[in-house]
Amino acid sequence: MITVEITTIMGIKALMGGNKDQSLTLSDGATVAEALDQLCKTYGLPLHERIFNDAQQLNPGIVVFVNGCVIFALDGLETPLQDGDAVLIFPPVGGG
Repeated sequence: MITVEITTIMGIKALMGGNKDQSLTLSDGATVAEALDQLCKTYGLPLHERIFNDAQQLNPGIVVFVNGCVIFALDGLETPLQDGDAVLIFPPVGGG
């Protein structure tokens, strides 16, 4: 088993009951997709719809980092996680 630290902000934080930080315990060899799936099972359909589209890909603007590196520079949703990894879920930001 591994434990990873999930951090999020703004709208996604609200969908996680206001929890900015959370520890997840996952099976050895778990991926980013599995971590996000576990979060969605815990917090329900609104979180799932915010993170994933119908094709089970990240919604536009959702960016996920593992240890400060964007997952698209790694193996995307199939990026393997290791014990102690820090995962940041960053929602789209608007402004002007």
